[in-house]
Order: sequence, then structure tokens, then C-alpha cells
Amino acid sequence: MKKVIIVGASSGIGRDLAIEMSKRGYELGLTARRLEMLQEVAKDCPSKTYVKTMDMEKHDEARILLGDLIEEMGGVDIIVYNAGIGESSGKWVKENQVHQVNAVGFAAIANYAFKYFKDNKIKGQIVGISSIAGVRGSRHVIGYSATKAFMSTYMAGQRHKSIAEKLGITVTDIRPGFVETPMTKGQKGMFWVQPADKAARQIADAIEAKKKVVYITRRWWLIALFTKLTPEYFWNRF
Repeated sequence: MKKVIIVGASSGIGRDLAIEMSKRGYELGLTARRLEMLQEVAKDCPSKTYVKTMDMEKHDEARILLGDLIEEMGGVDIIVYNAGIGESSGKWVKENQVHQVNAVGFAAIANYAFKYFKDNKIKGQIVGISSIAGVRGSRHVIGYSATKAFMSTYMAGQRHKSIAEKLGITVTDIRPGFVETPMTKGQKGMFWVQPADKAARQIADAIEAKKKVVYITRRWWLIALFTKLTPEYFWNRF
């Protein structure tokens, strides 16, 4: 039985992905800040499940806790980073939280995961839930889109390193569009909004297929292409 750890599994995509992976027979390690919510998720998972509280603003502590969880589980094959927060007010205190969780927090876990797989000669898999928002900078979510771009670039670097050193470590960049989660609830201007359970099924498929970059749902690659190719003068009108 393969083992997967999901960082940020208490709600939204992380919760539904945990349930989906459990139904597929994976042994799970689930982390988040709120223990009671993790325990509720664990109840919906039919396979063996471990839970551990983890605050991704406390980067060094999170790395230690990840190591403890891996040891408790007797090893791990896949590590998914789904922890993340959104913010659009422009206030530095709040935006800095976005940087600390979405970017630095991700790097702390991805760096640990890569070293763990490399040192133990495991052909493991690192999965980062980035976003369509990371394709290009946006005035609406400056910090958020920047952190998601950071995640994608970091994963590209790890993928390059794995290939160059022939490590066999798979790095999968998941880029969701709009998904029904607590983060998107009540937001205006959304379209092609998909239920979290449908998104989770597509993410699980991408993980099992060991994809490099995947848009969730699949048609969001059209928006990514449009975003990349739009001239600057036209983009600035949005």
C-alpha cells in the first residue's frame, strides 16, 4: 500500500483529496492547524490514517513535525502541499502571511521532501497545489499570484534537478482554476467553478499518472494560454 502525506488537509481541496486517495487505497498522513477538523476528515477516510497538527507559518517546526509523521508512518511515497491562504486587501501584515504560508512554507516542505527521497533512494513524488493565478501577475491578488508563481518555479527547479541527477523523483504542479472551497466562497466574478470532489478526482488521477503540470479542471489550460499570450497593453485593462 502506497503512503501519502497531505499538508493542509482539513478543508477544501485537501479534505476531498484525502478522502479520494483513501478510497483508492492509500495510507494517509494528514496535517493542518486544527486538530478537530483533521479528526473529522479522518473519519471519512476508509484507509489507515494518521493526523498531526502543523502550522505552516512556523517553518522549522513544520519540517520537524513532517519528519516525525514520516517516521510514525514508516515512510512515505508521496508528499502533497495544499496549505495556502488568499488575500487581496494589500495590507502588509496579511499579505506577509500569504508569503509565509504559500511560498516559504511550501519551500520548507518541498525541500525536506526532496532531500528525504534523495537520501533514502526513494522514487517518490512531490505534489504542489499552485494555481492558475500563478501564470501571470494580477493587480487583484498581487501577493497570492506571486506566491503561486514561486511554487511553480520551485517545482520546475526540483524537476530539473531530479532529471539531471537521475533520481527518479516525480514533481507534479497542480494548477486549479475556481473550485468550491471556503477560500472562494462568496467571491464575485468566478466562472467554471467546480465542486471540490470533482477537482480532487482529477488531482488524484494526475498524481497517479505522474504528470508534470496539470490544470484543474482541464479546460483551464485555455485560460492559462490566453493569459500568457495577452499583450501587456490589453492585459492592463483587466
